[in-house]
Amino acid sequence: MTQRGEASDGMIWEISENTQEIEGLDADGRPDPAYAAALGLLNAPYGRRAAAVVCDVAIWVVLQLPLWLGAVPLLLKLATGSISTYGLINHPGFVLAIVTAAVTTLLSIVFSVVQLVLHGTKGMTIGKAIAGIRSVNVRTLERPKVGAVFLRYLIVGASNMLPLLGPAFFLISPTFDPDHRGRGLHDKATNVWLVDVRGGLNPYDEKRMRVARKVVKAEPMPERSALPSLATPEDPAAQPEYRPGSRVSAGVIGVARPYEPNERPVIGLPQTAPSVEIGPIEAGKPVFGGYRNQGGEPPLGAAFTPPVAPVAPDPAPQPVAAQPEPVQPVQPQPVPPQSVPPARFALRLDTGESILISEPVLLGRNPDAAEHPGARPIAMADDSRSLSKTHLLVQPVDGGLEIVDCRSTNGSGLIRSGAEYTVTPDVAVMVMDGDTILFGDRTAAVVRV
Repeated sequence: MTQRGEASDGMIWEISENTQEIEGLDADGRPDPAYAAALGLLNAPYGRRAAAVVCDVAIWVVLQLPLWLGAVPLLLKLATGSISTYGLINHPGFVLAIVTAAVTTLLSIVFSVVQLVLHGTKGMTIGKAIAGIRSVNVRTLERPKVGAVFLRYLIVGASNMLPLLGPAFFLISPTFDPDHRGRGLHDKATNVWLVDVRGGLNPYDEKRMRVARKVVKAEPMPERSALPSLATPEDPAAQPEYRPGSRVSAGVIGVARPYEPNERPVIGLPQTAPSVEIGPIEAGKPVFGGYRNQGGEPPLGAAFTPPVAPVAPDPAPQPVAAQPEPVQPVQPQPVPPQSVPPARFALRLDTGESILISEPVLLGRNPDAAEHPGARPIAMADDSRSLSKTHLLVQPVDGGLEIVDCRSTNGSGLIRSGAEYTVTPDVAVMVMDGDTILFGDRTAAVVRV
């Protein structure tokens, strides 16, 4: 941050304020254990912490052996009065005692300096390296610095002024840590925190730490509301029941309303002809070709005309009811299943941008598609130059995406269900919704569109 101002004589002055923003602090400026846990940092177990101390002490004891074997026996003789000071100086083993004492002193100094520098710059001593433990600054999660480590050693050494009780109190003090990080009084005085690098993240792996910070800092993708599926259910019993309409007119398809019993129509013609009533025979009217008087005899003088047998009219043909044709059962036609569009996937980058993967895509600083014809190159912003020119190939497959590391310099990885995996170069790896792809210092989350 730079502030500019102008003095009264017209000169321009600048004040540069380089303030480092520390992530993982709460509102009160104290380190937040939840942030460290989200990164993947774990507390060092007490058992391995004790094992690391035992290893360091054992190496120190081995370095003292020359002194104890070459000089201490001669000094004991002097202390018990077996020899005088003159006899000590003229003793045949006096030179050997001086040499062994010098060797032990020199080795002890070198060992102490190496332990101090390693602990301050790499966060480990020889014992901590064997036990899989690293020391970090609890606020910045970086190296604790040599000065802080030296002060820590002085505090532990000062506890020996109270024999037994002092060292014992410092040994049990990590169990009273309110933050449950296992930090003792000497750790809190110097802002040191011991972490487990076997079961958790190694804070000195700069690449993985940058990726973990970006993943934790990235905003979660908003959840989409569940939309109703338009696909045909596979279970026929799940189909909605067909309910026909109540009208069949005006082009509305459905089932007609059944007739009432009193209005059911008669199909075909009537089965019997209507009866005709014949009235009484009137006098003087011809009957079957002759006449009859009132007495019923034919008139006198009239030629006798034999009666003609009445010809009965042909009976009306009886109507035959139309026989309905048998209705052939309609075989249900199979309904073709509706085509369900395949799921599509996209990459949500750590910058908030999204890339829809509908075709093979090459990611890198300046991808070259010569070795991957048909792939669409996409140049990625990379200030730290952790990406290779052609770093990663991403292509859509059924159920997700397929990634191939193009023999990149810094490699690629995959985070699935909290576990991290390394992607072998030139080997296709299947990724699914919810996975996080690591390439260089960049990250990309696989999301279903």
